[in-house]
Amino acid sequence: MTMQDLNSNLAPVQALVAQTINQASGALVSGDVDLAGFNAAQIVVHFGDIVEMGVPPIGSAQIAVKLEHADDDGSGVPGTYANVTDADVSGVSGIAAGIVASPTNDLVPVTLGYLGGKRFIRATLTPTALTVGGPAGVIVNRGHPRHAPAI
Repeated sequence: MTMQDLNSNLAPVQALVAQTINQASGALVSGDVDLAGFNAAQIVVHFGDIVEMGVPPIGSAQIAVKLEHADDDGSGVPGTYANVTDADVSGVSGIAAGIVASPTNDLVPVTLGYLGGKRFIRATLTPTALTVGGPAGVIVNRGHPRHAPAI
């Protein structure tokens, strides 16, 4: 394993399979992502072609991205989830009520690093003004494994 071999040091999780998000679908919540055995995580929210996003007037349609984290409840499953704060993530700031981003452009994925010390994380995507909508999904890249290779 060389220092350039990132693949041996990442274990991606498809936290939310890409699916249509719009007002009719309501909020989409990812599965619980277990970070046990890893010292880092990157959250990537990706979008397909969403008709209302990126079209003027920018800002009328958006998807709020909320990130929460939880400790192990003692039985290997998440306890009560709480909103992340600025201290828990990198790549974004000004977090309020766990909302880490509110993108209005479907061509730019949302990426951020998780710095918090909890075992579990999850993301919630909440649409605003998306009548037609389009696909959105979440990948979590778990990194810096305690034992490599990660996969």
